[in-house]
Amino acid sequence: MTQIAAIALVMGIVQFFKKLLPTFIQGTAAIALVVLASVAVTFYKFVNEGLPLGFTAVTFLVPVIVGAFSSYSLIKVAGGNA
Repeated sequence: MTQIAAIALVMGIVQFFKKLLPTFIQGTAAIALVVLASVAVTFYKFVNEGLPLGFTAVTFLVPVIVGAFSSYSLIKVAGGNA
């Protein structure tokens, strides 16, 4: 799984939960969901591919969090909820 695929998966998870619980997933809760989903996707990638969890996982995780948060902000602005 590439970082772009991981970001897309995280955004899918976030959007699913936003549709499921629209009153709860706002502001800080949405940011926390982005971080938790990014950690979960990174963990899944490394366990599924049999890679060791270490510095490589952190260097994969940080761009996924930044990319997912940037994508979340872009979707928020494009949706008129800025």
